[in-house]
Amino acid sequence: MSENGYIRLYQSSSEPGEAYLLTQGNVYFFVSEADKYVIRGQNLVVGATELILRHMTDISTARMETAITDRASQVKKMPKDKFISSLDNYSFILNVSMVLAKQVILTNNIMNKNMASLDGDDKKIKEASVEFYRIVQRIRSEYGKRKLPWLKDVVVKHENTLTFKRGETFDRASEPTVISTEGTPEDKFREFPPGTTICEAGSQGDEMYILESGAIDVVIQGNRVATISDRGTVFGEMALLLGETRSATLKAKNHVVLTAISKKDLREIASQNNDILTAIAVSLAKKHYFNIEKINSVNEMLIEKELHSDDAKLEKKRRELQHTASEILSLKKDVRAMHSSKPAEFLDDLVDTLD
Repeated sequence: MSENGYIRLYQSSSEPGEAYLLTQGNVYFFVSEADKYVIRGQNLVVGATELILRHMTDISTARMETAITDRASQVKKMPKDKFISSLDNYSFILNVSMVLAKQVILTNNIMNKNMASLDGDDKKIKEASVEFYRIVQRIRSEYGKRKLPWLKDVVVKHENTLTFKRGETFDRASEPTVISTEGTPEDKFREFPPGTTICEAGSQGDEMYILESGAIDVVIQGNRVATISDRGTVFGEMALLLGETRSATLKAKNHVVLTAISKKDLREIASQNNDILTAIAVSLAKKHYFNIEKINSVNEMLIEKELHSDDAKLEKKRRELQHTASEILSLKKDVRAMHSSKPAEFLDDLVDTLD
């Protein structure tokens, strides 16, 4: 379809039947009429997210955005089967991953801009929902490691609540990439004593890392925002793929062993462990997907704020906030009761944060 000198590649909510090779020029992506961004360059594969999710995950999504190009650009269709078979090629999947990384950053920017417009009860509901989701995910992670049925009981009780679903939408885009560490060469291992700074925010991202053992604190503007402890977690891949600066400081919480991979080493490492680039591409596709979900959720909240009269809006949000507060209090009560009645010392740090 052509309008005003532009050509529509695909429409939001349409069936994803192909990817596209941007030989040169621009492709413009519209999450909504107000939320848009552009991918520009030469020989870039675009439109990959939905195909990867459908082929490699349990997320069967229609097109999330509308994509158009201008008549001065050169774009070629790439059938779905050809796209999928090409993912085994190193240069191809690296190309796809670089474009996906750029889309994640650009949709992050949109998301952060829109979220800054949330205030009052909307902001409190979002923050409480994210806290709720992270607590349940921590319990779920511990169940995955330990298979203790009383951990599963807490997860099952709380994972189908509206608060969990809302928190999932807001938080899942930040989930890390995790791969199998088998086959990673030991000559790339690096050791960091407790308290050592692994990399600084603002420094050039010329390496990515895979956690082999230990735990790492993620620090942003002097505040610890997360701890990475799962073996096989990949971090620094965005900065490496795009040549951008680090967004956070990473510090060894205890004795840490990492695999360090520079861009020049990436082809060799990937040839020994095919899972690395595939896992990165899948993770980036998921982050792009959840960024779009988050943008749409925030937009719905902002639209609702505009549509309702002040009194009706305040009363509705007050009830919603009360419901969210009730659900998170119930969850915290269950976690504390479990911690006090079961051998759950591995949850000491979590319980300490439950005010």
